[in-house]
Amino acid sequence: MTDSGSPAAPPPAPPDWTGFARAGEWRRALAAARLTGADHAAGLLEAVLAVQDGLRARRLGAARRSAGRLRELLEAAGASGEAALLGSLTRPRELDGALDALADSGETDPGTLRERLAPALAHPLTRAEALNMLGLLLALREEPGEARTLFGGALEADAGHYRAGTNLGNLDLEAGRPAEAEARYREVLRLSPEYDGAHHNLGVALRRQGRLQESVRSIRHAQRLGNKRLQESSREDLRDQFRSSEAIRRLRWGLIAGAAGLLWLLLRGQGG
Repeated sequence: MTDSGSPAAPPPAPPDWTGFARAGEWRRALAAARLTGADHAAGLLEAVLAVQDGLRARRLGAARRSAGRLRELLEAAGASGEAALLGSLTRPRELDGALDALADSGETDPGTLRERLAPALAHPLTRAEALNMLGLLLALREEPGEARTLFGGALEADAGHYRAGTNLGNLDLEAGRPAEAEARYREVLRLSPEYDGAHHNLGVALRRQGRLQESVRSIRHAQRLGNKRLQESSREDLRDQFRSSEAIRRLRWGLIAGAAGLLWLLLRGQGG
């Protein structure tokens, strides 16, 4: 009873992890599962998140290993209850083909690339990365309007796809809108504070606004994070990242200018 004599309101119901999972909000689903003691579901959701994290970082080797782990867990759990729900949402038998479709092929025709990416576009876990790949190709072809639409679609499919967010900032920067690009990069870094590409390109956007000291700090931080990432990446992940010249071209577009050369120019500008 409360002081007024009326009964106390019942405590709020705990969050339902299944609702978040159905919406593709895997991190919130995991948090809800842990909160409610759904340990078995939490283990499965951790594997789903590992696939998503690998895709966001374009570490396809890591994503494939996590997809294998997810499939093993689902098979061991059987086709009922939590496992049945997550199996229907993640479609593990289709996931390997969707991941294979994301491998760099050097394709330069958007229509042909879209056809090749069809399995990835159709799968909820890989759709964002497939749209990001199409956007990158159109950006390289200097078709910014279509590229922007595709990057936006990638974020609709996965709001945490930080490389797609960075690519939207890159389009703003290429269009001569450094302040808008800065806002994009800062939003990316709110989601992924250790993404070196966004720190680097933020430094470029700051430089173009005349904010040299901030720019130098951002680019130096990007260098430290980039070195850390390379040290932590396995040889297999590096082969997946750099195994084709097309991958290198895309990396060069993603990083607007070479960090070392730009840092030298910035330091020279400060001294003069």
